[in-house]
Amino acid sequence: MLFTFSANALFSQEKATFSGKITDSLSGDALESVQIGIFGAKNPLGAYTNKYGSFSVQVPAGIPLEIRFSILNYETKTLTLTFSANEKKNLNILLSQKIKELQGVNIVDEASREKGITHISPTKLSDLVGPNESVESLIKTLPGVVSQNELSSQYSVRGGSFDENLVYINDIEIYRPFLVRAAEQEGLSVINPDMVERIDFSSGGFDATYGDKMSSVLDIAYRKPEKFGGKVSGSLLGFSAYVEGLIKEKFSFNLGFRRRSNEYILNSLPTKGNYKPVFTDFQGYLTYKISEKSDISFLGIYSRNKYKMIPETSTTDFGNYLQQMRLTVYFDGQEIDDYETMIGALTYAYRPTDKTLLKFILSAYQTRENELYDIEGQYFLYQLEEGSSTGQKTEYEKGVGSYFNHARNYLNANVISIEHKGLQSTDNGNWRWGFKYQHEYINDKISEWTMVDSAGYTIPNDAAGFIPGENNDPVPPELQDVIKAKNIVSSNRISGFAQKNWTWEMADTSSMGLIAGIRFQYWDFNNQFLPSPRASYYFKPHWRKDFLFRFATGVYSQSPFYREYRDNQGVIHDDIRAQNSYHFVGSSDFNFRMWSRPFKLTTELYYKYITNLIPYEIDNMRIRYAAENSGRGYATGIDVRLNGEFVEGIESWASMTIMQTQEDIDGDGKGYLPRPTDQRFMFKLFFQDYIPGLPWIKMSLNFTYGTGLPFTQPQTKAIGRLPDYMRVDWGTSFRLKGKNAKWAQNNFFKYLQEVWLYFDIYNLFQNKNVASYIWVSDYDNRYYAVPNYLTPFQLNVRLTIDF
Repeated sequence: MLFTFSANALFSQEKATFSGKITDSLSGDALESVQIGIFGAKNPLGAYTNKYGSFSVQVPAGIPLEIRFSILNYETKTLTLTFSANEKKNLNILLSQKIKELQGVNIVDEASREKGITHISPTKLSDLVGPNESVESLIKTLPGVVSQNELSSQYSVRGGSFDENLVYINDIEIYRPFLVRAAEQEGLSVINPDMVERIDFSSGGFDATYGDKMSSVLDIAYRKPEKFGGKVSGSLLGFSAYVEGLIKEKFSFNLGFRRRSNEYILNSLPTKGNYKPVFTDFQGYLTYKISEKSDISFLGIYSRNKYKMIPETSTTDFGNYLQQMRLTVYFDGQEIDDYETMIGALTYAYRPTDKTLLKFILSAYQTRENELYDIEGQYFLYQLEEGSSTGQKTEYEKGVGSYFNHARNYLNANVISIEHKGLQSTDNGNWRWGFKYQHEYINDKISEWTMVDSAGYTIPNDAAGFIPGENNDPVPPELQDVIKAKNIVSSNRISGFAQKNWTWEMADTSSMGLIAGIRFQYWDFNNQFLPSPRASYYFKPHWRKDFLFRFATGVYSQSPFYREYRDNQGVIHDDIRAQNSYHFVGSSDFNFRMWSRPFKLTTELYYKYITNLIPYEIDNMRIRYAAENSGRGYATGIDVRLNGEFVEGIESWASMTIMQTQEDIDGDGKGYLPRPTDQRFMFKLFFQDYIPGLPWIKMSLNFTYGTGLPFTQPQTKAIGRLPDYMRVDWGTSFRLKGKNAKWAQNNFFKYLQEVWLYFDIYNLFQNKNVASYIWVSDYDNRYYAVPNYLTPFQLNVRLTIDF
């Protein structure tokens, strides 16, 4: 049963009247349906402006009240007022359209609706429930985004791979580690959610200002603080803290520290052993105002993910009612993975006039990755049957085998770039341009192999283990999947863009706009020059209903990065070419009111056609590329998202995706087959609620359902599908101290803004979701797919303190 929320009761007998008018700060137009939320009384109050922008509401007198004015596409304004008994106070409120901050310059943001960008409030991050507390986990609740591993921050969008997603922090492009092969090793996302001010996301059809990847853009802005504050939080999974402030109106700092260990979660997995995962990062965003026309900023990130595992045993039950099986593996050895990443970026912004912004960015990225393991496993495959007298299951041995996995992999990568971006405002739109030079240096040493008792984890069919020969000797085990390589690659890339947007107002007050631009890139590794034109058009008709329609198209050419041109044997392919994706996106969004509250319905139809495709396979979180342009493919579907105040005062949303993505590989004679990310249907729900009369207690629910992803049977190459994925995470939170708590006004707690205690339940219904399969065979050489299960039901406790 869902909670309901009431905001009608007043606890004070003494009242006052608060009224006024709310208008747009630029145009002066009255704003209808602005929500006025009043907090600080026993129960929250609320009101909305009428079509003239006016409002009037009775409020309790004699206590400090926090009053928030909010509406979609406008900045929220907050006032703290105390009213006298029977007072009648009238205020005129100005609200500004949501803005994008570019190093101290505020530019009116055409983005959200006209550019097809999904804007998400960072305040939702603390309410999201799940074992991976990251910005990416919030992105996974959006339509078109596929991820079936809750421990990972990686995701695919509309049929693309993990490597097809652009991620920016304050205009700096972010890279993911190269060697990570399992979600357990990933650790912390590079984005610190405590430091985030803005989250913008596009799942396709984005404009030329963004870079050269084929699927999506996640654009993150870290906060430039205006006052001192901070936050400390801790849970069974780790600890984090951040502090921010402003010194003499010139220097601001935003600093964050995180330390996390997934040992609590990993100990719930079928593989038992000694897990020692430690993930640490420190980040800083510093700004200094040189003059009224210029400022400088620095973004620094250091992170280290160290994963140590000494496995002992693993027991997995699988099969169906007619045939129940069990795989038991006894391990010896250990795995140690170490990923160290450093990012530094210096940005100088200069504004020669009020309409011109020039930015110069120098950035450096370095990663040092070590992957070391020697793990020996002895497995036993059993068939289970019910015991005749005890009722317990009896094990009948069906097969045995052993294997040995070895790796000594070392990778160092450095990326250094110099970039210029510019913006020139005009009476009818803006010009934007940019130019970037990037140098890459990669030093990679690979040494890995697998030894099994015979191909595919089977024992020899000959019972004695002999094959007739000259001396009738036993056949020694053979090394398989052997990769021995040393690669050093040094290359340079040049890229740039130019873009102009136009807007027109029609006589009937309809409006329309056009954004047109072109990117170019050149890579001296394969001497390929690539132009990428892009354009989008929107139309907002003069209807009683608030609709906006948009169409976007363009060429998205993704020049390969290191993993895409190194094949499974470690060989570098210098004849590799860029993959090209042609986007066609038609969308509509509709702002409306339901239950006297604001809602938004967004619908997108899309088709992507891909040429020069580089095929790949996904093994847990590791992508294995064929390192050749040997195919073509497509992705098509529909995304729908409904967001709004299902419960008054807090935002929730539901999203649905229907999609198909396929590829045709040259020479295989099979025609079009599903790509590894072909998830046909997804439904997601992020919902929040309050307990009636107790607004300091709230709940959050994160529900995900998706049809199974494709997999390939390694022996027959037949394509099957994993079981459907379904997961429910539930959280209940208690506000122990609020901003206006009377009991805390004369003690230490007055320095604390808010204190929240969270109780989270992961995988509420204990669904046994499957990440992948291990293939083993019995004595009769019949193969069985043994599932790798994801995380089961678990509890977590979190405490956050804002000051």
